[in-house]
Amino acid sequence: MRAARPRLYPERVKVDRQEQEEARRDRIARAAFELFARSGLDAISAQDIARAAYVSRTNLYRYYPSKVHMLLAHFEKAVQASRDDALERLRAGANPQQVWDKVTARMADLGVRYRHLVGAVGQAVLGASPLPAERAAPARTEARLDLPGDGMRTALTLAALVEPVLLAMQSQGRLRPEANVNMLSVLLVDAFILALLHGGHRDQRDVLRDWQDRFSLLMHGALAPDSAAHHDLKS
Repeated sequence: MRAARPRLYPERVKVDRQEQEEARRDRIARAAFELFARSGLDAISAQDIARAAYVSRTNLYRYYPSKVHMLLAHFEKAVQASRDDALERLRAGANPQQVWDKVTARMADLGVRYRHLVGAVGQAVLGASPLPAERAAPARTEARLDLPGDGMRTALTLAALVEPVLLAMQSQGRLRPEANVNMLSVLLVDAFILALLHGGHRDQRDVLRDWQDRFSLLMHGALAPDSAAHHDLKS
């Protein structure tokens, strides 16, 4: 008696195919980033990336229209991982200032280590940095995702990394209750990227010092008058 063939569920097949597609996208972005990190964006060709990712050049462009898109895709993964870690620490009751310090230290380290790639990321993000109203309107946001490098999505990812920490500070009374955390998140991201692009930093410590200065200037009006952070800025 012949064994019955297992039933194939269209939904499961569809999910498996989507997972394979996502895994291939991740593999391409990761392979591209490793090449960019060693040799820079301009020195790497599409053929180099296709070979490293074990895909054809045609398949490469089916997933990403440019090298900058590949770079941003990998960068967004790193930012999302930092956000997940920050959220986990905040839920566990960590001090928002300590979480903030860890997030900025990580981003500063990446900015210094891969300074030869900061220009491409920074130009894409600053060219598409969202206004707070646009972040609340998906239809308008989607319309802007055709900007070079999909910088809008990357800008949103960076702002989403900063926003939970600021919200935690606000819930503790360290920020004024009327402070627009959404807007502050976007402004801080822009200020930090500008610092990386034009700061001429020698090391991570230089970056953090510059970021702290910019953070102090931007946050001065948002900090609650009696908060510890406000007194730190005045000292």
